[in-house]
Amino acid sequence: MLRNFPQFSSESQHVIPLQSLLKYILIASLMSAGIVLLFAGVGAWLGLDRLIQLDSQIQQLFYLHSQSRLSLLPYTSFITALGSFKISALAAVGFALLLFAQRRPKAITYGYVICVSFAMMWILNTLLKEIFRRSRPELDHLLVVHGYSYPSGHAMISMGFYGMLFVIWALEWNGRDVLSRWLPVFCGTLFVLLIGLSRVMLGVHYPTDVFAGFAAGFVWIVCMVQGIKRSAS
Repeated sequence: MLRNFPQFSSESQHVIPLQSLLKYILIASLMSAGIVLLFAGVGAWLGLDRLIQLDSQIQQLFYLHSQSRLSLLPYTSFITALGSFKISALAAVGFALLLFAQRRPKAITYGYVICVSFAMMWILNTLLKEIFRRSRPELDHLLVVHGYSYPSGHAMISMGFYGMLFVIWALEWNGRDVLSRWLPVFCGTLFVLLIGLSRVMLGVHYPTDVFAGFAAGFVWIVCMVQGIKRSAS
């Protein structure tokens, strides 16, 4: 996946790039939390009744009703499992180890970004859920869930963590043909959307929970890409 990087001196190969990323990690964390607060503010401004109506309209389109839940449940359960803490943690450790094994500054930077993206998405989501304490939808949950609803943790981790993996892929393919450059963007968008959609289909999240989680993860990615570019300069 990674191209050959420029050669560095032995001393520079041991420089840990985490320090240069700290500013961007802080900014990304504040902005991710801020966008979730902004979404909540817009919801309060619209009014609870209008918000519930909006959620209900989208849920009617995607929630697995009785005639389709049995046939689609295995697929949606598999997709939603990819955004779980255990599987995303394994993915974070696996990809980070592969990158750290490169022992090159750029790869090490990617490794730190992956680890931090995984950790901060879950930490921020846990804190934000404790602030809002929104109950889960009053639908039959098609799998066992715990905790509060807003914002969706699966949506945040799919966008902020998995999305970052696809962004790194895109950055490494930047010099190739147009079709190859857009392949990671297409794959990442589809992957993230499927995980978020599965939460609505299974009745465990309101659509607005997923939207807020996506927004928080997207803001995180934008900030961290700037951090990556800064560390590489």
